[in-house]
Amino acid sequence: MKTPKMNAADIFKKLGFFKNNLSLLVPILIAVVALLLFIPTRILSGKLRETVTKNSGQVGKSVTSLINRVEQAAKAKQLEPFVNAYAKDANQIEKLMKGTTLRELLTYRLFPDTNEGTIMLYEEFGERYRGGIDAMLKSVKAGVPPTDVEIRAALERTPQSTYGGGSGYADLYGGRNTSRIQSPMGPAVPGRDRQYTSWGLPEPQRKIVDNISLEKARNAGVYVSPVDLAGYTYWSDWKFENRDAAYRDCWYYQLGYWAIEDVIATVVKMNQNATSVLDAPVKRVMNTAFVFGRSGTGMRRSVRRSGMVGAMRPKKEGEYPTYVTSTRSAMSTPCTGRVCNEDIDVFHFEVRTIVDARYVMEFMKELCSAKEHKFRGWKGTKPEQTYKHNQITILETNVAPVDKMDLDHDFYVYGDEPVVDLDLICEYVLNKPAYEEIKPKLIKDDIINANASANKKK
Repeated sequence: MKTPKMNAADIFKKLGFFKNNLSLLVPILIAVVALLLFIPTRILSGKLRETVTKNSGQVGKSVTSLINRVEQAAKAKQLEPFVNAYAKDANQIEKLMKGTTLRELLTYRLFPDTNEGTIMLYEEFGERYRGGIDAMLKSVKAGVPPTDVEIRAALERTPQSTYGGGSGYADLYGGRNTSRIQSPMGPAVPGRDRQYTSWGLPEPQRKIVDNISLEKARNAGVYVSPVDLAGYTYWSDWKFENRDAAYRDCWYYQLGYWAIEDVIATVVKMNQNATSVLDAPVKRVMNTAFVFGRSGTGMRRSVRRSGMVGAMRPKKEGEYPTYVTSTRSAMSTPCTGRVCNEDIDVFHFEVRTIVDARYVMEFMKELCSAKEHKFRGWKGTKPEQTYKHNQITILETNVAPVDKMDLDHDFYVYGDEPVVDLDLICEYVLNKPAYEEIKPKLIKDDIINANASANKKK
């Protein structure tokens, strides 16, 4: 192949075109230079992008990740006080739940299972039970209406001309036996039969009895007597039968004693600003019970609930509470759905009171409120601690007007304000882990047997 011949004269001749057209030379040169720069720039920018993506981008991701971790760590640090507070709250709640059942015992010599077989241990429990109730009644300034002896003494001091002769109430009825006089409203209530009743009294004698009744009301903070509180009479006449029966009596009455304490504490709080029964919100505690039948209302409920008997209650027993292991062993079908399980033990009780009609809701609220108690360990030897408990839930409420002609209210003076008969069925909940260590084996076996019986009947 021949190499073309380049003639210098021809080249200069062609360049002469640019010489004659200098205005075109500059744009052409700029275009050539730009083209020469564009090609390596594209190549370099691609490599640069790859390098940046590979190196700087990765570093950026690492920085972003690090920032996120730092932020999360900072947030975690900020949340730490809240997390600790929640943990503290959870621990505090658990401690409070256990504290509700860390209660003082009437005796520290019986539970969980004593090796001593002396009857005196059980008799000591009964004495302390009755002594504790006596102390409760003193704290509420408990009083009763005038007794037959007081009425007879007052009538005998009255001149015979005042009521037409005779020195005793029986004379007013022609010498007939008045030991079971019935009111116009029905038969006398068992255990409350009186020789004297206000209905049918001549006016002069009625005024005398009314004045005595009024004076008794002024001197009392609330009407309540030991026999109105479950267990007092039972322990007065208690007789040892065998160890198992005695152990059941002591254990279950210890639980019942705690419930009675709460009822009386409620009365103390409600009546703290009152001067006497006449202006007290709570006029009278008619009854506390752990089985049906002690009060008129209880007997009616017992008929209504015929067949629903406590599965754990032995044939011969006092009036102590028993654990609710199913609805069959309940005083009222629990709206809470609570029965004994791995976490709690439950029993029911009844409290019947005469309350100023304006304070019904306040009484129920106070009954279910938190109350303080002391605890010195299950042996009574540890430093004293103060806890709070609010273990009561009201399951059933019955409010009825008071018929003052009823023998149950004879010689009782309640003041000028309207009063009602407030009858409550309540649930009492115990934290099982808190006191399981002192629960006797006999009682644990009772619960196991009751659960087995309840499951068999399902």
